[in-house]
Amino acid sequence: MSTTRKSAIAGTVAGLLVAGIGAWYASNHKPNIAMTPVAAAAPAPAAMPAVKANVSRDQAVEKLMALPELKRLADAIEKRSGGERHGALLETDPAPRDVKGSPYYQLIFVENGDDMAQAVASFLVSHVNGEILVEDDISGELMSLDQWRKGLKD
Repeated sequence: MSTTRKSAIAGTVAGLLVAGIGAWYASNHKPNIAMTPVAAAAPAPAAMPAVKANVSRDQAVEKLMALPELKRLADAIEKRSGGERHGALLETDPAPRDVKGSPYYQLIFVENGDDMAQAVASFLVSHVNGEILVEDDISGELMSLDQWRKGLKD
């Protein structure tokens, strides 16, 4: 089998792995939301009202990939793996996530390669103003970008 054919097969398998892990992550990683008695008694809200997206999905991806922390991480992944693995962003759900009445893109930064894809960090980017939130993968709590950065230094 030719090297080109092997590379094409490996790339296809890697893409399928990343897509599968992204789908699994999206379906199994829901935030823990405690409902207060008032919220429980309130009627279910209608679908989130349409808000004009000032920030496109592509702009949200560019904004995240411009973060110095993700640039350093992507560079470290490539260097450590000799170019066999890369950092990438995947959209975990095309439907926007409602955070306090505002829609957010749901993206995850992964380390991916021919043999695996590993989730690294989960991000939300506001459709309205590009605000970046980071989701704690254990608790599901949302934190600001500054809080996340502080946690990286600790």
